[in-house]
Amino acid sequence: MEQQADVQPVHATEAVRQVVSVVDRALPFTTMTCETSGATVWFGDVLAHVRAGADPLAPWRDALRGQMSDRHGVTVRPHVPAAFVLQWACEVVATPMAYAAVLGPWLLVPSPAGLGLELAPGLYPARIVVDPTRAGLSVDEEAGRRLERARTAYLGLVSEVVTAYAPGVKMSSRQRWGVVEDVWATSVRLARGAAGESVGTEPTRVSCCFIYALPGMRECAACPRHNRPRT
Repeated sequence: MEQQADVQPVHATEAVRQVVSVVDRALPFTTMTCETSGATVWFGDVLAHVRAGADPLAPWRDALRGQMSDRHGVTVRPHVPAAFVLQWACEVVATPMAYAAVLGPWLLVPSPAGLGLELAPGLYPARIVVDPTRAGLSVDEEAGRRLERARTAYLGLVSEVVTAYAPGVKMSSRQRWGVVEDVWATSVRLARGAAGESVGTEPTRVSCCFIYALPGMRECAACPRHNRPRT
């Protein structure tokens, strides 16, 4: 079910702006902002296309595949951009919620119409946009409960897109929903690191990004392939 956030009064929008600013300062590579541009793609529009039976992430996958193929001088198999795009789409949703829940006592839940992304030339999300007039913000002082509420809100936003995701290659339910869980766990872990907490060794992922399929690349340290028996 699509989550909605009513247009917020001025004092509430200012509070959202302040939380977004806190999160933005903690992010190492991505910008999080309340300022939109002509390049902003809203998650609500992605959902609307999914519900109409379209595949709104196909142009992103196709462009990424072409860019990867040009960069590496080979024809990149479609399952590589399929994995990257699904992961990045989930990261756009997870990042504001996970960081807000870890860095402060905040439960930040943008509505689909209030959550946007803008791509870098490398076709990864460079800017996450939160419309402060279309985002819910509350305070929950109990950290464990706050994180679980944030995770529930994250799942509520991504599940419909993930279920309908049809990248043109076989994607098992373990891979598909493993991406969802891995992205949330990674976002929380990175937020805890930004907060100065000790996070230890990165745990093994459930899903695989298939980066090893690109020339000159190898499995990442958390790749699930490391735990597979060699034959």
